[in-house]
Amino acid sequence: MNAPTLPFAELEKVYERLAETLDELPEAQERLFLAQLALALAHRVPDLDPVMAAIEEARCGVVETASD
Repeated sequence: MNAPTLPFAELEKVYERLAETLDELPEAQERLFLAQLALALAHRVPDLDPVMAAIEEARCGVVETASD
C-alpha cells in the first residue's frame, strides 16, 4: 500500500508559498532556509527510508536539470 500524498491542488499551494518565501529572502539565505525546511519536514516523518528516498529524488532532479 502506498502512503497518502498531498493532492495536486495543495501541492500547487506549497509550491507557490515556497516560491514566494524564496523571493522574499536574500539570495545568501536561500540555502539555509531550504536546509532548515528539509530538516523540519524530515522531522515529521517517522521513518528514515522515505526521507532518504526524497533526498535522492531531489538530487536526481537537480542532476537531470543541470544536464539538460
